[in-house]
Order: sequence, then structure tokens, then C-alpha cells
Amino acid sequence: MLSRLGRSGRAGVRTFANDIRFGAEARCLLMQGVNVLANAVATTLGPKGRNVLIEQLLISPRITKDGITVANNVQLGNRRQDMGVQLLRQATNNTNNKVGDGTTTATILARGIACQGMHVLRQSKVNVQLLREGILEGSRAVCDALGEMSQSVDTIGQVEAVAKVALNGDERLAELIGDIILELGDSGVILLKESHSPFDEAKIQEGITIASGYYSPFFAKQSHTLELENCLLLLTLAKIDQVEQILPALELARLKERPLLIIAKNFGSDLLKILVLNNLQGRVQVCAVKAPSFGDEQCEEMEDIAFATGGHLLEDASSLADLSEEDLGEVMEAVVDAKETHLLQPINVNEEQVQCRIQDIRELIDEAFTDVELDRLKTRLGRLQGHLATIFVGGTSELEVSERKDRFNDALHAVRVAISDGVVPGGGTAYLRCIPVLDELPPTDIMELQVGREIVKDALRLPCYTIARNAGVDPNEVLRRVLKGSGNYGYDAAAGEFGDLVVRGIVDPTKVLQSAMTSAAGIASLLATTEVLITKQPTKPKIPKNQVTKDLAKLVGM
Repeated sequence: MLSRLGRSGRAGVRTFANDIRFGAEARCLLMQGVNVLANAVATTLGPKGRNVLIEQLLISPRITKDGITVANNVQLGNRRQDMGVQLLRQATNNTNNKVGDGTTTATILARGIACQGMHVLRQSKVNVQLLREGILEGSRAVCDALGEMSQSVDTIGQVEAVAKVALNGDERLAELIGDIILELGDSGVILLKESHSPFDEAKIQEGITIASGYYSPFFAKQSHTLELENCLLLLTLAKIDQVEQILPALELARLKERPLLIIAKNFGSDLLKILVLNNLQGRVQVCAVKAPSFGDEQCEEMEDIAFATGGHLLEDASSLADLSEEDLGEVMEAVVDAKETHLLQPINVNEEQVQCRIQDIRELIDEAFTDVELDRLKTRLGRLQGHLATIFVGGTSELEVSERKDRFNDALHAVRVAISDGVVPGGGTAYLRCIPVLDELPPTDIMELQVGREIVKDALRLPCYTIARNAGVDPNEVLRRVLKGSGNYGYDAAAGEFGDLVVRGIVDPTKVLQSAMTSAAGIASLLATTEVLITKQPTKPKIPKNQVTKDLAKLVGM
């Protein structure tokens, strides 16, 4: 009996062995994955870059030229190679999170730096930490040079030029973005939605935006964005721990058959589970959002939202129990994603109270002492004034709409950072103009530092080279002619001509190129200096012999 128990106990334990690779072999496996990802992403760079078609389970494929979308969909079956993919993807995600554009450029630079770094390690014994320091030093010098080269964006024409580059030369769409920026100002909020027609359309709507998204992604179900039409709004500074605290609000929403958006100081974890389960079961559509800011600022901002949406701010749990229909705000639509909440077209707003509130804030702006206080008050003023634009992206098919939305999104991010930090010549020319800066750095006797600088210098040629190659011309000849020139002289890949790129409206946001360089150097230097690679041995899942289960397993690739 004891022996049988021992055997059955051992049989129920699953063991995993680690696969360990060292030195050049480990780096070679990582580089194989890096090359796959970089080759897939690089095809999208430039005005004549190619599209990438991505399979999606059970729905139509997706077509895109967006670098971050391509990078996030590359996954390799070999775990060791896939670790290279994951590391390089960090460079794209870091750039995308900071500036929302430049992911393809970051990928190309990171692959170039990593490849050169690994080549150096194969040739001789070097101090890898000093090599990494040399690469990072070179990237910092490039970022400083880009900052000095930057030109401010002062006109709508320059804004449209930035948008045109991100939109692959589409002048009409660039003018649409320029008109919206002219209407809203550079701090206006712009949303993207799918149109039900083949045409693009922009609408300016009244609404407010708060810098806080849904508490849990499960509120949005399959999508990354939750849209609530004809929505009720509960605003409170109380921490909501029990579902009983919000039962009156939930009951009102159920009776009126309208969704409910709750913005509160905090939520209990058990309550969130109940609300998510409620959503999944289709009872009352509800979403939980954390109140913006902290302390006194939180109270002021929540009061602003209450004024702007026609509701009342409930300050404690006792007021939740006595809630009435008049306490709830109302908006025609609420759009909630992971980072922001947009409240569109408020209903039943007391305009006199709102105008009094706006006047009070303007008086506070006149008395403000610090820049931080001034920025906060201006943000509150813009929220109460409530202008927001929605671009309805059209197309003849779902594939086209998806691809155009990606391009619109990149263009909007590029415009934002261009307005805040300026622009430099596009087409990879700005990076080429940074090469002399690296040559002028103070000489060093440490071989690894100098090699690191040279690695960065070689990588700076890659964006221009890739754009020319995607355009179907001789990339070496393009590089030679652009390097021979100076200033804004570069290659216009869309027209197939050389000239002053700034005059031609081919510019890149300075911050995008700086962020791409910084992210690429950091990730690539870690890749190049990796010595040991540890992965789990793959295990084949046991699939029951039931035919239906077999079919499902086959469908998901098991």
C-alpha cells in the first residue's frame, strides 16, 4: 500500500528542467530572434514601406504599417530566440509609452547596435561594462545634438507637415488634423473612432477628460476601450468597499436601463470582482474609475467634474445611502480606456454655475505664483470649458479602417511631441548629421569606450538606409549623397528626389528621435553584453482523447 501511494504521488508531480546556454552561443540565439523581429518591423519604415498582415484568431486578419502593432504580434516557437524578440520589443514599447511614435526607428537602431556589439565580443576580449558605457555615452551625445538641431513648431503648416510624414504623405488627412489643432489648441483632446462610411469626418464635441482610466481591464472585455452611451455618473470621495454602498445607484441605473460610471476615491478588491461579474452576466453595465489627483486637489477636480456633468459630489459613505436621482450626473457618452476617461456632451448642466466656477478659476490663475500651480489651474479651466474632437476614421473594409486608425494614432502622437519639443529634418537625415558630433567627442585611451561610440555611429546610418531600401533605390548611393551634403539636405523617398527636407515638409519630432535612440541603446547594450541564457524546457500539454477537445486544441495551435 505504501509503495503504491509513493508511486502515485510521484506520478502527479510535474518537473521542469532549465536549458542553459553560454557565451557566443547564447548571444547567437538571442540575435536570431532579434533579426526576425527587426526584419518584420523594418519593412514598414518610410513613405514606401510595406504593409504587414497579421492573423487574428476567429476574426479577419489585420493589416498595418504600425511598428508597435507588428512588434507585439511577433512570437517565436523557439524559446531562446523568443527571448531576443521580447528584449527588443522592450525598446519599441519604451519608445511608444514615452512618445507614441518612433517604434520602428527604435527597433532598427537597437538591432544595429546589438549586432555590432556582439561582433566586437566575438573578435576579442573586452570589458563588456565599459563597452556598454561607451554605447550609452554615444547615445547621450546624439540626443544632445538632436536637441541643438531642433526647430520649434510655430504654425499650423508645420503641424500638418509632421502629421503628413506620420500619415505616409496623405495631405488631406494631415490638413484634417491641422484644422482640429487650430480649433482646439495644442492641448485639446482628440479621440479616434471607426466610421460607418468610407469617408473620414471630424466632429468637435463638448466634454471633459480626466487622467484616470478603468480600475480593471475586465471592464472593457475584449476591447481596450469601453464606450458607455447615455451614461449616468456617480461621483464620490468615499472609499467604496461594499456593494451595499452603491445599491441605490445601481438600482437607478437598472430601472432606467442605462450604464453607470462610478468615479470614487478608491474601491475594495471584493467589490471590483462583483462589478466585473455583474458586467459579464449582463445585468447593469458599470465601470469603476479612480478619482484623479490627491488630497485637496482631488476634491477640487471632482467638484469641477460634478459642475460640468450636472451632478453632485458625494463626500462620504453616508451621503451614498441617501442618494437620489438628482445626485447623478449625465453624459451622452463616456469613453474609458486604461489611462483616461472622456465624458462627452453632458446633459442638464447648470451653465450659470459652470460660468461662475470658470470665473473663480480665472481669478486664481491671476494670483498663481508657481508654474506648477498655473498648469494645474489651466488644466481645470480647459476641462470646464469642455472642447473635445472625435475623428471618425473611414474605409472600404475593416482592414483598411484598422490600418488608417494606426496611422492616425501615430500622427496625433507625433504632432503632440513636435509642438512641445520641436522638429528636426526627417528621412533619417537628422541622425546622419549627428555623426560628426561623435567624432568630436574628447578622445579616450579606453578602447571599449571608443568602440562603443563607433557602434552608435554605425547605427545612425540605418534609418536612412532602410527608408531608401524600402523605396526601391540604391541605399548606399542615397547614404553617400546625404552624408556629402549638410544641414537639412536629405532624400525625399516619396518623391524620389534630394533637397531641403524642412522646406519639403519632411520632418520628425525631436523627442521621438531622442526617445528611440535612448531606448535602443539601453536595450541593445544589454543584449550585446549577455553571457548566459536560461530557459525552461518546453513541455507538451496533455490533451484528453475527446474529439471535441482535440479540435479545440488544434484550433489554438496546441
